[in-house]
Amino acid sequence: MTLHSILALTDFSTPAEHALDRAALLAARHRASLRIMYADEVPSLRFTDPFARLQQRARQLARRHGIAAQALAHSGAMVDAIVQHADRADLLVLDPRPHRAKHAFWRGTTLDQLMRRCPCPVLVVKQAPSRPYREVLVAVDFTPESRELVRYASGFERESALELFHALNTDNEPGVRSEAGSTEVMKAYRQAVLQDAQERLIRFSNSLDTRRNRASLAAGRAEPASHIAVHQAFTGSDLVIVGKRRSPALVDFMFGSVARRVVSRAGCDVLVVGHDHQAPTGAAAKYRIQSLLRAEPSPLQLVRTKAL
Repeated sequence: MTLHSILALTDFSTPAEHALDRAALLAARHRASLRIMYADEVPSLRFTDPFARLQQRARQLARRHGIAAQALAHSGAMVDAIVQHADRADLLVLDPRPHRAKHAFWRGTTLDQLMRRCPCPVLVVKQAPSRPYREVLVAVDFTPESRELVRYASGFERESALELFHALNTDNEPGVRSEAGSTEVMKAYRQAVLQDAQERLIRFSNSLDTRRNRASLAAGRAEPASHIAVHQAFTGSDLVIVGKRRSPALVDFMFGSVARRVVSRAGCDVLVVGHDHQAPTGAAAKYRIQSLLRAEPSPLQLVRTKAL
């Protein structure tokens, strides 16, 4: 799996600039083009000409990393514009973006809306980047979607250590406890469930046609996102990759999602991959490039310092 086009957002805040730097690192490693967009949720009077500053930032990133960088202008609704450009990208990179518009509170934050609507994976950058990702934690649940998620993770950072992690939720224990009637039976039940899950995780890992992976398991009453965050802190992983099903805005508002809770609780960057996502192929990349070339001319500035 190779990324061909990366879209990154900035409002020139420190967290957003960290996201730009991470996007540039990934673009250099994958030999991908980088497009950056100014996206400020709360209009600021600090910048008289944000697009000029965006062009300057594109030139800086291009020179520093030897990549093709392009500054994008947009008009109209910000989220709609981002989704439109993300349709021609393999990855969207941004900071956590906690702002929530009062007039559309139920839609969630900008990040919530983008994770729900963007056709490409979304990388949420929470730390200042200094190197490629070295320890990648992938949350799996043994479904076919998890297989695709692991394959995607294996190609995202090819030289990183990959750990498959399954969080076993034991919320159904109260009913079992009422029927068990003794501590010994309950202990045996927990041990059997844990052993079964561990064996399934090992079989799942061995069945994948990726490089050798580590497999870890956690069991407890906490919900999966909490397990993932705790295990990430314990192992020191610098990237968590988690899948997400597409849900209507109202469903996300009422019940939330594991992916969103992982983004909130993990102490590192989080990559959210939709279950309906298909890894980029050569044909898909060619289509995106052609669609970009067919786009109407605009005053955008393309900066190239090295032929890729």
